[in-house]
Amino acid sequence: MILEEIDKLRAQLATRACRGVLLISGDKDRCELMLADLETELENPLLVCRYVVGEMEPALRTAVLGSECDTLIWNFHSEPDINTLAASAGCLRRGGLLLIIAPETDDWVDSFTLADGSPSLFWQHVLRELERWPWLTRYEGGRFIAPDEHFPDLPEGDALPTADQVAAMHRVSRVLHGHRKRPLVIRADRGRGKSALLGLSAAEFLLEDRGDILLTAPRKEAAMTALHHAAQSLGVANGEPSVGDSRLRFLPPDRLLAELPEARLVLVDEAAAIPPALLERLVTAYPRVVFATTVHGYEGSGRGFDIRFTESLNRLTPQWQQIELQEPIRWSEGDPLEALVSRLFLLDAEAPISASADVSDDCVVELLDKHLLLNNEALLRDVFGLLVVAHYQTAPSDLHHLLDSLATHVWVARLFDGTVCAAALVIEEGGLPESLVEPVLQGERRLQGHLLPQSLVYHGGLVEGLSLRCARISRIAVLSDYRRQGFGRRLLQEIEQFACDEGLDYVGSSFAADAPVSEFWLTQGYLPLRLGVRRDPCSGSHALLVAKPFTDIASEALMPLNSRFARHFMLGLRETYPRLEADLIRQLINQLPVEQPLHEDERRDVQRFALGEIAFEHAYPALFRYLQSRPLAELPASEDINLVIARVLQGLSWSELAARHQLKGRREVEHHLRQGYRLLLSLELSNSRF
Repeated sequence: MILEEIDKLRAQLATRACRGVLLISGDKDRCELMLADLETELENPLLVCRYVVGEMEPALRTAVLGSECDTLIWNFHSEPDINTLAASAGCLRRGGLLLIIAPETDDWVDSFTLADGSPSLFWQHVLRELERWPWLTRYEGGRFIAPDEHFPDLPEGDALPTADQVAAMHRVSRVLHGHRKRPLVIRADRGRGKSALLGLSAAEFLLEDRGDILLTAPRKEAAMTALHHAAQSLGVANGEPSVGDSRLRFLPPDRLLAELPEARLVLVDEAAAIPPALLERLVTAYPRVVFATTVHGYEGSGRGFDIRFTESLNRLTPQWQQIELQEPIRWSEGDPLEALVSRLFLLDAEAPISASADVSDDCVVELLDKHLLLNNEALLRDVFGLLVVAHYQTAPSDLHHLLDSLATHVWVARLFDGTVCAAALVIEEGGLPESLVEPVLQGERRLQGHLLPQSLVYHGGLVEGLSLRCARISRIAVLSDYRRQGFGRRLLQEIEQFACDEGLDYVGSSFAADAPVSEFWLTQGYLPLRLGVRRDPCSGSHALLVAKPFTDIASEALMPLNSRFARHFMLGLRETYPRLEADLIRQLINQLPVEQPLHEDERRDVQRFALGEIAFEHAYPALFRYLQSRPLAELPASEDINLVIARVLQGLSWSELAARHQLKGRREVEHHLRQGYRLLLSLELSNSRF
């Protein structure tokens, strides 16, 4: 019976080139038996669940990226991984059917519960969106219930490459063969074939055999579609295809920027999930770059990319170009399932737009009740959209955590017109038993949901790290029009007051460190405690851990860690952070206390080097000590000072510095190095007069 009805439904979908949803509701045991039968009867279904049904293994998110299917099964009885659900939705072809196996809708509140027994707000949101969708077919109590509306007739779509892709390939060709420093940005919603486009373009250019093409993405999995289409177009095995002496090479962003290999063209897939600071460096390092980005989706925040990186392109390469792919390739244009998936996971959430044109510092800061978020859809979309824009990488599971995590609080600052101008996610951590200290210290235990306490113990050796209670700000965002107006500071102050009232020991955060973000935290009195020794492969940045103590016990525990950071940071620049950004180094140096004053003979060596009387090698110890012991006056932002930091503190070679600063060898580099020290000495003299 059910298979016959499914066949009829699939036939309707096929004739209309539409994708549909069948919700099969029932108790877990009955649904599991039904699922086992469907798995044997249906042809190659893609199953998303956590446990094995028959011989079917659980689908992994990385495995479904780029794959296609005609039947997709979501098993909600298994509490599947939210990110896998969102990723798998893009695998369903036109005419395909999404089967959702779930509890009876009347039982959802009791079926999806949290650790304290309260109902899951996220799954209530999912049910609400499913019930609102007018094309939902149901199977309940042994009978089918037809949807409220007939499936729309949709176009069949074109074979690859689509007209959209052909037009975009011409634009990519202009980047390669036209004027330099005119990067192209390709924007598209999910399923528009932007990754395939990059692969097809790369294959076409490889046939010219005039040099390598580089492909980068936040993860290699995200680049596999482009690599596959390039190899398929050239008729070679999957991998990194080559023609003659030319090859399509994949390199992650951090390695690409560290090595800077020669290339005719650089292709950047899922650019929205790569921090703008790294994208800026790519534009500066390579004259021909193409960026492809998802406008909405789990791969990253396309809207955040639009706001932040396009500002950089306007400044660095004002003649940059843009094109948008509109035509879907796996499903038909106007497919209603695409809109449903976006609503289920808020993939299309964007930052709010203020009704007022005036920027005012008048705002109300409040801790939101999560039931209010669930019942106020506009507010939920505004808050989540703002948090998406502010972060380099957002996943659908973040929505799940926002609504359901018992330790997570949502704070917002709202203007008089109701606009959410700032938002923060705050997670309570710590308060753990001392019995866990030794396993954490030895690296035998990883504590989910306690990032800061675990780091303080494992990296800092702080025995009290687990027992101290803290509020970790996992994300804080301010609407672009209202930045640097004090809204982030107001929000942070209210969170700090809440932490004090609740008896928490400290407030802290760990974030991908760049100069603007670090400046915000350091100017609010947060102490740098640790800088990660490796760059995160997704963010391309080192993680900076900061904290502000609010109890005596926290001060006694955290201040020594800050002191150790001060002692070790400058010594670690040469060995551990040789390519840390100069602006960030300058900020952190300005936070370090002066512990050892400079001796007169050392000052004399610095002065003699600045005047050109002695060589760098003779003066190096004094040059280093001068930076280590100089007053806390802010180091100025200038190319000469950046060069001082890179050579004296980070130990970069003369040749690398010459190439980086476009200078002619050691002689010019050393000249600018002397100018940098002359500037520092003059600033010190000027400050001493006041």
